Amino acid sequence: MISLRKLYLSNNFIRIINSTSFPLDVLNSLEDLDLSVNPYACTCDQLWFTKWIKATQVKLIGYPLHYRCRQPSELDNVVLQKYAESQMQCPPWNPLYSMAIVLSCTGLLLVTFITIGLKCQTNIKNYIYLWRVKYNRKKGYFPITNADDFEYHAFVVYCDADRNWVHRTFLPKIEQDEGIKLCIHHRDFEVGESITANINKYLEKSWKVVVVLSNEFAKSEWCQWEVDVVQERRRRFGKDVFLLIMLKTIDSKHMTNQLRALLDSAPSLRYQTGVGEDLFWAAAIETLRKPLEQVTTALL
Repeated sequence: MISLRKLYLSNNFIRIINSTSFPLDVLNSLEDLDLSVNPYACTCDQLWFTKWIKATQVKLIGYPLHYRCRQPSELDNVVLQKYAESQMQCPPWNPLYSMAIVLSCTGLLLVTFITIGLKCQTNIKNYIYLWRVKYNRKKGYFPITNADDFEYHAFVVYCDADRNWVHRTFLPKIEQDEGIKLCIHHRDFEVGESITANINKYLEKSWKVVVVLSNEFAKSEWCQWEVDVVQERRRRFGKDVFLLIMLKTIDSKHMTNQLRALLDSAPSLRYQTGVGEDLFWAAAIETLRKPLEQVTTALL
C-alpha cells in the first residue's frame, strides 16, 4: 500500500507505537497521519515513536494537543510532547548487560548438560558404543570374541547363602559334565589380593558372567556392588554375556533398582527341581555356549 497518502487511526486503543507497528514503506509514503485521542502509554517502550515524531515530515494531525498519556497513572493526561521532551528515565542498553545474560545462559546450559550427563552416563556410553559398532561395521571391521580368548568360560556371582547350591549342584553339572570352566571366587581368587582387585582381574579373564539371584543376594550390599560392576560387561558385550539364574524368588521389598535393571537387560532362568530341571540345564548350557552378538568396546 505504498500509494497510501492519508491514514486516520484516531479514537482507537493504540497504546504503544514502535518500529514494527507500520511497514516503513507505508509510513514514509504518507502525507497525513491521524493518531490522535489514543490512550498512549508514556513508558520507555514509546521511545521510538517520540523520536520519529521529531524527525518525520509526515503531518501528524492533532499533534500535540490530542496526543496525551493515559499510563502510568502519574502521567495521566500529560501531553505526549512534554513527555518526549522531558528527561526520560530510559538509560541506553549497557553492553555489560548482554554479556551478563549470555554468560548466565551459557552457565545454565552447562550445568544442565553436566546434570543430564551424570544422570544418563550409562545410556550415553551405550549410544556411543552402538555408534562405534555401526561405524566400524560400515568400514568392514567385524572383530568377534569367543570362549577360547579367555581363561575362564564364565565368572560366577553369588552370595554366601547360596554357596552350597553353587558348589554342590551348579559346579559339578557345568564343569564336570559339560567341561565348561567357571571362575568361583571361593576357589580361584588369589590370596592376599583385595576382593575388588580380584573381581576386576578375573572378570577380564572370563568370557561370560553367571549371576545367581535369590532373596539373600538381594539383601546383600556387596552383591549389589557386584551387580553394578557386571553391568559394565553387558554394555561392552551385549545381553548374551549374561546367564541370570533365579534360584529363589526375590521379595518385592528387596528388589532394588540395580537388580531390576539387571533383570530387564537379559532374560533369566528359574531353577526348579523335578519335571522342569532338565529344561533348566539345557537352557543354561545353551546360553553359556551361545556366541556373543555384539562387538566388544575394547576391540573397537
